[in-house]
Amino acid sequence: MSATEYGQNTWGPSARSDVFIPDQLIASNAPLIVTDNITIAAGQNLSRGAILGRQSQKSVAGVAASGNTGNGTVVVSLGTAAEVGAYTLTATSATEFTLKDPNGTEVGTVTAGTAFTGNQLVLTVTAGATAFVAGDVFTLTVTAATGYYVLSVRTATDGSQNPAAVLVDNVDASAAAVAGSGYFQAAVNANRITYDDSWTVDDLKAALRGVGIFLKDALSATPV
Repeated sequence: MSATEYGQNTWGPSARSDVFIPDQLIASNAPLIVTDNITIAAGQNLSRGAILGRQSQKSVAGVAASGNTGNGTVVVSLGTAAEVGAYTLTATSATEFTLKDPNGTEVGTVTAGTAFTGNQLVLTVTAGATAFVAGDVFTLTVTAATGYYVLSVRTATDGSQNPAAVLVDNVDASAAAVAGSGYFQAAVNANRITYDDSWTVDDLKAALRGVGIFLKDALSATPV
């Protein structure tokens, strides 16, 4: 038997070193870090460190029919007994409207320029430059709470105005709701978070402290 010899073999022993460089979002190991699985609502592309709120309450939005003659507006909020579904607000004259619930039951008469307060909806119709005519209609849609998480906006009314978590990893939910993970207890570096412009860091510090998330500035943080 003969042996095959290899000269100038290109292979040789080697070693590689990798260095992990943390992004410093977590400022300290105390308090104990707590995470949990969450669902990120569709229509968002969020980065690690985003300040999230949970859509824990019903929400309502009013939309004018495209064929309306009048160009006035409606501002609407939820009452204590709002039903999920589409309410209709239909003009019977330039200033009077009939409000019906999702079942088609009349629940009140609304006068433009006068606040209407009911146990289902609270709303005000404001006339525009062009007067309403009979048959003009607004659809007021009440949506059930989803329990999904979104970037917290201070002026939201669906529960997400209350900061509740910090996003663990980048999440692209542009096309559909997706699973993610949130920090629910942690010391977080305030210089590494992202948040809506309706908030300031100082206000977020106060709001998050009550749910176990502590924002630390550059001087107090101990990056890990």
